[in-house]
Amino acid sequence: MIGTGDPQVADQVLRYISNARWFSGKGRRAQLRSLTPLPWLTETREFFRPAAPPAVRFEIAEVSYPAEEDPEPSAATADQLPNELESLAAVGAPEMAHALPASPIEYYQLAVAYRPAPHTDLHHAEISRVTDPDLGPVIAYDATQDPEACRVILQALLGGRRLRSPDSETRFNTTAVSGLSSDLEPRLFTGQQSNTSVMLGDKAMLKVFRRLELGPNLDIEVHAALNAAGISDVAGLFGWIEGSWVSDGRQLDADLAMVLEMLTGAVDGWDLALDSLRAENAASDVSTGSGFAAEAEALGQALAETHHALRAAFPTASVLGTRTAMIMMERLHAAAEIAPALAPHIPGLLRCFDHLGAETLDTQRLHGDFHLGQTLHTPVGWKIIDFEGEPAKTMAERRAPDAVWRDIAGMLRSFDYAAASVPGPRTQAWAAQCRTAFLRGYAGAELSAAEARMLRAYEADKAIYEVVYETRNRPDWVGIPLHAVASLAADNDFEDSDPPPALVGSNQMPAGEPARPPENHGEPARPTREQE
Repeated sequence: MIGTGDPQVADQVLRYISNARWFSGKGRRAQLRSLTPLPWLTETREFFRPAAPPAVRFEIAEVSYPAEEDPEPSAATADQLPNELESLAAVGAPEMAHALPASPIEYYQLAVAYRPAPHTDLHHAEISRVTDPDLGPVIAYDATQDPEACRVILQALLGGRRLRSPDSETRFNTTAVSGLSSDLEPRLFTGQQSNTSVMLGDKAMLKVFRRLELGPNLDIEVHAALNAAGISDVAGLFGWIEGSWVSDGRQLDADLAMVLEMLTGAVDGWDLALDSLRAENAASDVSTGSGFAAEAEALGQALAETHHALRAAFPTASVLGTRTAMIMMERLHAAAEIAPALAPHIPGLLRCFDHLGAETLDTQRLHGDFHLGQTLHTPVGWKIIDFEGEPAKTMAERRAPDAVWRDIAGMLRSFDYAAASVPGPRTQAWAAQCRTAFLRGYAGAELSAAEARMLRAYEADKAIYEVVYETRNRPDWVGIPLHAVASLAADNDFEDSDPPPALVGSNQMPAGEPARPPENHGEPARPTREQE
């Protein structure tokens, strides 16, 4: 443990963490319990030589909230309605907004570059001033904002280093993906929130995780599996960094960072959809069809290919539809307590969920938080990003199998939010065409009656969640998901031969508040825009 024995240093470190955009405990009284250093990435004896690089290492800050009682579990599971979310400043569809559950203890990572004297270009990145037992009096800077320190991290990764101290370890892992080299110039991307991204030339992106989750990181796990399966719909994984340390006598392990392929010419899927809508509404030729239908169909194909690979790489299971229906019904009743506007639609929604009773659902690993903001369109096609799942769920819940309809419904609701954000004469037609094209791309044919019923139930479940979200956080926008809920609930004559209804949010977003991808938890809000 370092620093925390000196109250002044502990205050400096805590101030840096609590003022960072990636700190999830804003508004709560935090305390720095410990700061645990992992092994040096540099030789400390080299530190004192002229023109030597900074001394670099990862450090784990353990933050607690002593004034709070242990909260009830707040993770959103498949069996319960999400509790109140925090940090809800995001703009856009609620499936694009991320918030972490409250926790009495949190682990944050600091990548630290130590220098013997102030560095004029790094004043904004100063963490603390401390006397280190190995280095003497030094200034600690955020290494992600120090190009020399980032080069040290890159070199360690390329070398596949294993660094050990008596109580900690840092492990650098590389994959067979080629293209990473030591001459790539680091450049901080400034538009992130919950993680920190550093561009490495025009080839790669170093994504440093800030609030750590113990155990393997899902994004790394899924990218590795999909790369191994030869799936081209995700970025290549060059490597990742793991850390182990001891806290209160227990060894803890977490993934610290990953290095992904930079996607040249990538355009954010949400932005592309909105641009398509604006162009379509402005077009003078009424015979022009949806300019996004082809992209929506290709996106459905990309999701289907990804699901197929995930099904082969991770465990699968089957669950009775009656159990899923009961869960959704319970969630509906809980939601209606929070959002009374749902009450008139309960009978129709219950019938919607009741259709699941005759089905058996195949479940598998999913994306878990799929929407337009989790996609990038490149010159070679769609790429799907951010496989960490819904951050309000626990790691175990995000890793658990679920029905593919969860991801499909998420994208269909995202089309609905995109349509609501750009009102115009062709908006509803655009959303209907995108929906049809996406489903055709995913399934390759019309959905069967059973598939349509399952999708309908999952769409309703998602829309109910959105109504709760908007009621709590953006009541002026609740009409968007409520319109979808009403359409689903009113479709009482849903026949086996009918396709699921094309739901378009005719309720528009408030004037002056255009939707845009938020700064979310899982992925910087869009590091890849630097590649455009």
